[in-house]
Amino acid sequence: MSISISTYQVKAGDTLESVAEQLGISTEYLKRYHNTYCDLKNLIGTNLIGIHEIMLPPREKIAEFKENQKQISARSNLPSVYLNKDFYAYNYEASERFEQAGKEDLKVNYLVSIKSQELKDKGFVVEMKTSEFEKQDESPDDKISMLSLACMESISPVAFSVPAQGKIKGFYDYQALVKKFESKRPDLESFFVGEINKNYIDKFGTSIKNEEYLLKQFCSSLLYQVLFPEMDWFRRQKEWEGKFYVIPNSFSVKCRFHTEHNFESSDDVEIFIGGKIEDDCSLQELLKGVKLEEPSENTITGEIELRYTTSKETKRLKKIEASIILLHQEELYLKHDLTLTEKEEKKIRKFSTLVEE
Repeated sequence: MSISISTYQVKAGDTLESVAEQLGISTEYLKRYHNTYCDLKNLIGTNLIGIHEIMLPPREKIAEFKENQKQISARSNLPSVYLNKDFYAYNYEASERFEQAGKEDLKVNYLVSIKSQELKDKGFVVEMKTSEFEKQDESPDDKISMLSLACMESISPVAFSVPAQGKIKGFYDYQALVKKFESKRPDLESFFVGEINKNYIDKFGTSIKNEEYLLKQFCSSLLYQVLFPEMDWFRRQKEWEGKFYVIPNSFSVKCRFHTEHNFESSDDVEIFIGGKIEDDCSLQELLKGVKLEEPSENTITGEIELRYTTSKETKRLKKIEASIILLHQEELYLKHDLTLTEKEEKKIRKFSTLVEE
């Protein structure tokens, strides 16, 4: 197939850079194209001395180059494939809503506080704390809820080891977490008296001593899955297969994911990650947390939708909107929504305090 090549006649004062700039392409691309199609005696080196004409790419090639450069420029606004200590804001306002067949909708609001520190060649230590809980827009006043929150408060903040590639690897200092609970346990037992409270504290203490079980409790929740994704999720251009927990403390299911980007905002980037469940498992298996040997006839279907908003300038995570939709026998079984929004005033207040210190 013959290629139609146009040429540019070099004039006094021309440079390779000035010609490339007129065309709206890079100097390297123009030089590479010319040297591909010119005679050996007319190869361009470091300048245009001795060059009388330059072979120009056709219009469609120039248009293709510009589109590729536009995409490269847009993708430069995405977060890095490696975590950095400034990726997270100090505080996020969180809201979770649960819609489940046969049950009243449940809404929970709370504050998420994050502190991250980079370890030399060992990723990051990220401390997490949740507080200021509201249930159905009111502070929980039943004793079990209060005890549950008090037990979690006794081990907070929880420090996780997070590799530079993202996703929680484990607890940073598990033994310190256990000791923290044991030191505060007497205060819990003196305040929350009675057999029911004692049984709850005993059960919580037992779960604390099982590192694998405790880690799964955190990592299988929607909150921790979306806050600590694999960082290259944001930049993937092809579909991929991955695991995701759709029911806490159950097993993770195989899903097919894809990533889309919206660069239209002048300040932010929207990153949409959608997934569909591909595992053949039943609702009963998910709720029990155990897969059966024989395949189930009533396999559950569902979708996962994650929408991240990050700053183009700082690459900081500003907002997450996440949703899990599970269908059983083609009817809605569960819809779990989570929204995390950076709380600007908290961040500024904390920053001011650090400056004063």
